[in-house]
Amino acid sequence: MTRTIRALILISPVLLAGCLASNADRNAQATPEWAQEVPAAPVALAVFKEKREIVVLRQGVPRETVPVRLGQAPEGHKRRQGDNRTPEGIYRVCQVKPSKYRSFLWITYPNRDDAKQALRDGRLSRAEYDRIIASLDSGYCPPADTALGGLVGIHGDNEEPPRKYNWTQGCIATVSNRDLDRLASLVRPGTPVAIFP
Repeated sequence: MTRTIRALILISPVLLAGCLASNADRNAQATPEWAQEVPAAPVALAVFKEKREIVVLRQGVPRETVPVRLGQAPEGHKRRQGDNRTPEGIYRVCQVKPSKYRSFLWITYPNRDDAKQALRDGRLSRAEYDRIIASLDSGYCPPADTALGGLVGIHGDNEEPPRKYNWTQGCIATVSNRDLDRLASLVRPGTPVAIFP
């Protein structure tokens, strides 16, 4: 074996390790800061209300974007039933079911933080608070008939062409039913859904 070939064989693992480290560094740098706020999971969803989009994360890395519409009053966090706002915070998919809007990816609004804050503010009775917490502790979707509202999730649009304005009562509606089908195929109960302003 010539000296050149022997040197290449010895250097190759070092070069390869350097390339792998560089790729890892590039991937780490490519992952935006907000992704650290999304709970770790094989698949997670990040909803950006201002941008009107869902970002699908795989192993914490953004992979695809889906355009959406929101509640009729999109600014601010959902505080009560009927305010037509889309909530903000960290939720999870609690059920995936058929819907008149194709599929419904029900999320855990109100979550524990929503319920605690509403109880402190006097917007929620102790009995309603206890029902929400008991449902969440049991792994069920929270009740939809409290003062905070509920039955919030991700669904499609049953109009053709799809609406170009925010039209829901607080849910997140995909613009394309094909996008909704894709999301429904990816998520499971427990999938994190982070909703940012």
